[in-house]
Amino acid sequence: GESWWKVGEPDLVPYLTAIMGAKPDAVIFATGGASMTNVLKAIKATGMSEEFPIWIHTATDHAVLKPLGAEAPEGVMGTMDYHFYYPDTPANQAFVKAFEEAYGEPPGFPAFHGYMTAHFIAEAFKKAGSLDREKFIDALEGLKIDTPVGKVEMRACDHQVVLPIYMGVTKKVPEYDFLISADILTLSGEDVMPSCEEIQKARGGS
Repeated sequence: GESWWKVGEPDLVPYLTAIMGAKPDAVIFATGGASMTNVLKAIKATGMSEEFPIWIHTATDHAVLKPLGAEAPEGVMGTMDYHFYYPDTPANQAFVKAFEEAYGEPPGFPAFHGYMTAHFIAEAFKKAGSLDREKFIDALEGLKIDTPVGKVEMRACDHQVVLPIYMGVTKKVPEYDFLISADILTLSGEDVMPSCEEIQKARGGS
């Protein structure tokens, strides 16, 4: 079944109560942004995550979980492309350390995206050896760079960055006063993104 509410709806408990009454096998929330706070609060209030498997794309986003502190619900599955605490590698540790020294708090995915974008731009200009726009674009296509989550590629066929995605579940841990993503499963970009052949077909190519 499906349940819909208005964007910005302040009280979602009645909706979730009705969903729980239908005894679903699992619940997928297609929400995000500012609505995430109300959704997670309602999940906590109704105990939904204790009764049914739940997945929300950005449920494990640090920017979503930190403001809720210990009031966020445990047991909600979510996906993100960056966590400051995962992967626990020298590259990510160095990025987090430098960011915390500069700004006094750990980086979230926007900081990671900005850092990665700057490196793509710098490396593409180095490779192009010119400020010419077309040469810059050509240099970006297929370019691979090292990042806090490992080596990533700017795919030539559609100019999309091939990133891993981290699927985990919200959990309280003693290290922090907010929930984090735990039991993380890493999905490679190649495994979850449409292939170049699929992209070409969708665009009407042969």
